[in-house]
Amino acid sequence: MVRVPRLSKSRFQAGLQCPKHLWLLCHAYQLADTVTEGQQALFDQGHEVGALAREYFPGGALVQEDYLHAQEARRTTTRLLDEGFSCLYEAAFEHDGVLVRSDVVVRDDAGSWTLVEVKSSTEAKSEHITDLGIQCYVLRGAGIPVGACAVLHLDNTYEYHGGAYDLGGLFTLTDVTAQVEEFIPAVPDLLRDMKDMLAGPCPEVHISKRCEQPYTCRFHGHCHEYLPEFPVTEIPRVSEELLCGLIGDGYCSIREVPLDYAGLTPQQRRVCRVIQTGEADFGPGLEQELGALEEPIHFLDFETFRAALPLYPGTRPYQPVPVQWSCHTLEQGLRHAEFIHTDRTDPRRPFAESLLSALSGPGRVVVYSSYENTILGSLARELPDLAGAIGALQSRLFDLEQVVREHVQHPDFHGRTSLKYVLPALVDDLSYAGLAVPDGEVATLRYGRAVFGECSEAERQKIFADLLAYCGTDTLGLFRVYQELLEASRASGLRNGQAESLRA
Repeated sequence: MVRVPRLSKSRFQAGLQCPKHLWLLCHAYQLADTVTEGQQALFDQGHEVGALAREYFPGGALVQEDYLHAQEARRTTTRLLDEGFSCLYEAAFEHDGVLVRSDVVVRDDAGSWTLVEVKSSTEAKSEHITDLGIQCYVLRGAGIPVGACAVLHLDNTYEYHGGAYDLGGLFTLTDVTAQVEEFIPAVPDLLRDMKDMLAGPCPEVHISKRCEQPYTCRFHGHCHEYLPEFPVTEIPRVSEELLCGLIGDGYCSIREVPLDYAGLTPQQRRVCRVIQTGEADFGPGLEQELGALEEPIHFLDFETFRAALPLYPGTRPYQPVPVQWSCHTLEQGLRHAEFIHTDRTDPRRPFAESLLSALSGPGRVVVYSSYENTILGSLARELPDLAGAIGALQSRLFDLEQVVREHVQHPDFHGRTSLKYVLPALVDDLSYAGLAVPDGEVATLRYGRAVFGECSEAERQKIFADLLAYCGTDTLGLFRVYQELLEASRASGLRNGQAESLRA
């Protein structure tokens, strides 16, 4: 008889997302992707929010055994219940081959228990319902009369005023009992199907959008490794229906997709055509758009810091707070200016004042995406005495990504328009490769470590230097992309003009 691995709430959730995900978790965990710095930060953030959330339900007892000591945790839970505790954190329960650890369980005066799932998100989501559903099923099976289920999550309208958090404002307790009760009757059949599947060979499952929904699968790399250089997953805005149709019809590479394939949008066909021909497409409006820029031209990029638990008075959970900028200016040559806030004080005013001073002269300000404009808008509201100057700066912004999106397609963009794809496709002597900070997510994490973590002074200074190098590469890269696009647009315009002359 094949031994079926014990399930948990996380394994149950994986099985709902994809049966192959669950099978690999149980039988071939060594194939899992390496946990990235960003993913580990999310785990750590969840633990931090979870620990604070216990104060929302004071007076409880913590079951301290970790997940490697499940049976000891169950015994501790039983002992604490026997001792009469009416609130437990991380309590362990088992039923029907499933062991769960519940964030919080609270008993009322009538003897009924409320099951609470703590999340660092800012709303209750559908995956939280199924998470609570499997827990409620197990707790009731273990003899715990659960009467209500709720999600305790962060409230992103809460404004921090300094000092201790107002937990009643920071957290929102959302009752989801009705949704959980509606789901629970399906649990026994789902568990039986999962156990039957686990007793057999690895199921064959096509990749699809669910590989990233609701979470990126831990085996994403393993299941996608067969894909060619230009996989159909890179078709921009590909729907679940279109992706499954293409893979089901045997098309794994964009190079193989018929341009008249049903369901492709005009933009998707353009991406497929460019990849299949290997020739970049520079639209006729590109030269006009870029030709409107005259020196001085400023190339600007921001980096922000965002924390689940706000750290600066006047900010909210997950609010992006600008901490760094870089600017390359083209004016009879190229010059560079930069700023980074390096202590725990609120960075917004020094950030804004230094930026306004650096850009006090004339000239359009080239950015890449609408992000800088959004951050400036927030600063104008938060620093009303600077609102006029910030608004004037906003009126000078020029979004180069929008121009690329409308007028440029290149096979090496891989269907994307972010600078991380556009820069290496157009500029062969400037790259993010070798930088200690590879992307904006890591930049945020490293900044938090340097300013709020426990680092030596040497490590702090290295992180700041790495952040300056990364942000400076962004703005130098932005300038180089502008140069290459301007040259390409002029060459394309010249070719088009010659073709018109020959036709005449």
